[in-house]
Amino acid sequence: MKKYFCFFYFLILGSLQLFCQNQYTISGTVYDSISGETTIGSLVYIKGTTTGTATNVYGFYSLTLAEGKYDIVISYLGYATQNKTIDLKGNITLNVQLKPAENTLTEVVVSAEGNREKEQIRSAQMSTIYIPIEKIKNIPTIGGETDIIKVMQLMPGVKRGGEGQNNMYVRGGSGDDNLILLDEAVVYNVSHLFGFFSVFNNDALKEVNMFKGGFPAQYGGRLSSVMDIRMKDGDMQKFHVDGGIGTLSSHLTLQGPIIKDKMSFLISGRRSYIDQLLKLIYKGQNVLPYHFYDTNCKLNYKLSDKDRFYFSFYYGDDILKSSSSFLDGGFQLGNNISTMRWNHLFNEKLFSNLTFIHTRFRYTIDAQAPGNSFSARSRITDLGFKYDFSYFKNTRSTIKYGVHFTNHSFRPNVVNSAGEISEFVKSTEGKLIATQELVVYANHEFDITEKTKLNYGLRQSFLLTQKGRLYFNPEPRFSVSYSINDKQSLKFSYSRMVQYLHLVSNSTITLPTDLWYPVSNRIEPQQSDQLAAGYNYLFDKVKTMVSAEAYYKRMYHLIEYREGANLILNDNYEDELVAGNGEAYGFEFFVQKTSGRFSGWVGYTISWATRKFDALNHGKRYYATYDRRHDLSVVGSFDFTKRFSTSFAWVYATGQRFTPVTGSYVMPNSSLTNVDMLLIYADRNSGILPASHRLDISFIIKSRLNRKHLKWTGEWHLGAYNFYNRAQPFRVDVQTREDGSARYVAHGLFGFIPFVAYNFKF
Repeated sequence: MKKYFCFFYFLILGSLQLFCQNQYTISGTVYDSISGETTIGSLVYIKGTTTGTATNVYGFYSLTLAEGKYDIVISYLGYATQNKTIDLKGNITLNVQLKPAENTLTEVVVSAEGNREKEQIRSAQMSTIYIPIEKIKNIPTIGGETDIIKVMQLMPGVKRGGEGQNNMYVRGGSGDDNLILLDEAVVYNVSHLFGFFSVFNNDALKEVNMFKGGFPAQYGGRLSSVMDIRMKDGDMQKFHVDGGIGTLSSHLTLQGPIIKDKMSFLISGRRSYIDQLLKLIYKGQNVLPYHFYDTNCKLNYKLSDKDRFYFSFYYGDDILKSSSSFLDGGFQLGNNISTMRWNHLFNEKLFSNLTFIHTRFRYTIDAQAPGNSFSARSRITDLGFKYDFSYFKNTRSTIKYGVHFTNHSFRPNVVNSAGEISEFVKSTEGKLIATQELVVYANHEFDITEKTKLNYGLRQSFLLTQKGRLYFNPEPRFSVSYSINDKQSLKFSYSRMVQYLHLVSNSTITLPTDLWYPVSNRIEPQQSDQLAAGYNYLFDKVKTMVSAEAYYKRMYHLIEYREGANLILNDNYEDELVAGNGEAYGFEFFVQKTSGRFSGWVGYTISWATRKFDALNHGKRYYATYDRRHDLSVVGSFDFTKRFSTSFAWVYATGQRFTPVTGSYVMPNSSLTNVDMLLIYADRNSGILPASHRLDISFIIKSRLNRKHLKWTGEWHLGAYNFYNRAQPFRVDVQTREDGSARYVAHGLFGFIPFVAYNFKF
């Protein structure tokens, strides 16, 4: 361990001695001139050079240069580029307000130097996904309300679960291997309606970034991916309302200044009305008494030029309540998330962010029948803080470091029963399981030469279990890029990730009985080592980026459930688990165009994912459930005029794997008077469902743009999910032919589903 701490010490202290020249710093924040929102990833650079930087997630930048005169360019996708001439004779604070580019049907003209695509070529960061929120909103999905999780499922390296579900399987990982953050807080349950909707309301979102590899050191806790979601701050200039009415749900967002240019708020709400819609169709019958709702709130207060305060809040629930003469009951599950953040600028080079986090996920199941009652509850609560620092030494060196602490509190399987049922299901208070997790990290972004960039760091994680066992795991990462020229580059990365909790589930869909459990003295943390290599090429004239990546990932101490495991209301879950290893590798191809009349992307993945458990499949290596050999998505949006546009998404995927039945035999049961029919299975996951493909399409009609006196603007979205009505294989049944032989028959879940939605703003 000594060598790791020496390396960590070098990162924080040794790197600070680099480039000790007398230079001056230009620093500040980049804003949207209309709303006052800070911009994430705006580029600030010297005209005609590759020297520059990008704003962080709070819109702050710092650029250290030698004394002299400079032409500074500030650019951001979708905004008009600004040029500033600076005579640098001392430290300067330069806050910039960017104006949104005019809405035209021609290419948005952005300087060839320093745009986002150019920065992507030069950056050492790889295996990332960035799609502008405005582009995400037009992609068609079920019900006409775009879902950012389902958009990510259209990306190379990210495989979807069953039809319509929000599970993501990234580069051979499982569904619980993805860290999803909302304003820095962990979101444990990301689904509404059993996985058909996500908990994220697009109207409240500002930025979404996803990492599949080459992870920066500040991220950890999962094996496969990180999705960092940031909420809007709230308009500092004027009050306005955004909303939408869809086939299955509606949403409304209010934002505006409390004190102009000083303090703002945002409130966003959404509710489904599946229950009311079916009740209307079936003339008052409560066919499906289910609904979900969620609320996002944000408070943004600028205390001074060096201090800023944010408060973020999310609350959402899924509710099912049924009542009849025989049975009353239902379930409720949801998230409660809040964060308080304080940004402080110590000086023009040192930026800090202190975050206090509370996260709670819980579910409740209740049932009452004559003479019987039953309830089951479970929850997980996190309390913690993060203190992160960014030190902008100069244009060639940036150091990020910090400390994170979280107290995890799990209380699964709290059961209360009364009546005859109590003889079979005993009441229990459940076990309170508490673990404490501490992380220290440092990361150094360093330009070795003008063409070679290095990003390296170390994340040291510690976890103390309920029974006092201490796990400590060094998690080194590095990535490097070499720019062949200003249009193409080569990249390579390595990262180790450690996961200290896992999801216990016996179903491929999100159910209230799915439980999160931490590692213990017997269940060790899961680990992964990933190598990735990539090539990027930019077609500058058409603003189209082409990237190709190959990856290899090894996973250790993976968790699976033994054959016949009992996972429901079982506090002795450790007895039901077995440990093994996994392997995944593949190739990803991605072409993306983000500006112009036509925008969209093509993503293709060919991949393999296997598992090996001594206690499963007779110890032989087998394919993972979501090992799908080929995955292809084609997504596009085209503006016919300023008012009329269309978007589509076509997807193809090799079928999901399953374990087929090869025969059966009879065996006398314990009564010796009857027999049981026992099935004979082939090798685990050796069967494959048929390949699936579908087309989703949407037409957008915007309100007239020549009515300048009209403050209300709106747009209609008309379209269909699964346009040519090809049901996607969802499950298989064994059917017997007339000759007595058996065959598998695949059943789909959804056919053609039309939708209509109306979005408005005033």
